[in-house]
Amino acid sequence: MPTLRRGFKTWCENAARGYRRDLGIPPIGPLDPRQLAAHLGIEIWTPNDIPGLSADDIFHLTHTAKDSWSAATIRHGDESLIITNSGHAQTRQNNSIAHEIGHIVLTHEPAKMFVTPDGLMMMSEYNATHEDEANWFAGAVLVPRDGLIDALRKGVTDLVVARQYGVSEALIKMRRNLTGVDRQLSRRRGTWAP
Repeated sequence: MPTLRRGFKTWCENAARGYRRDLGIPPIGPLDPRQLAAHLGIEIWTPNDIPGLSADDIFHLTHTAKDSWSAATIRHGDESLIITNSGHAQTRQNNSIAHEIGHIVLTHEPAKMFVTPDGLMMMSEYNATHEDEANWFAGAVLVPRDGLIDALRKGVTDLVVARQYGVSEALIKMRRNLTGVDRQLSRRRGTWAP
């Protein structure tokens, strides 16, 4: 995993707090990424919303090939449109939308796309650092560190926390591991061992 630039994680946690404040959401309350997108002037579509897309193409994107993509962002000038895979569970869509918002907020240069002679759409490049940054941003926006600490102090299970925040249990586990909250709380309880 590429190293995130110094201070980036803290910036994301602070940005997540700021977005909650702007939206009138309590600091540890759940944030719907669609609400954040609307606040930022970002439109959200599914394949069903794409004009001229046939029923066969929609079925292919949301069923047959649903595991080959999660979301995509199209930018035109200062406007951004996120297309999310409606064939995925709501929890995965939430993460995908927050991830794409991360790319937009962080002003990442979009990857260029091209179509192969046999009709496959391919990315011309993959920037691992940008992907890691967007992942961290999404996690911070969807599951605030303070909310995670609060839930763990109360002994709430990962499944309950995941349902509260509208995310997968895997994202909760990832946030626990990457933020170090388990270690932080175990030190306070006197159960941590190096």
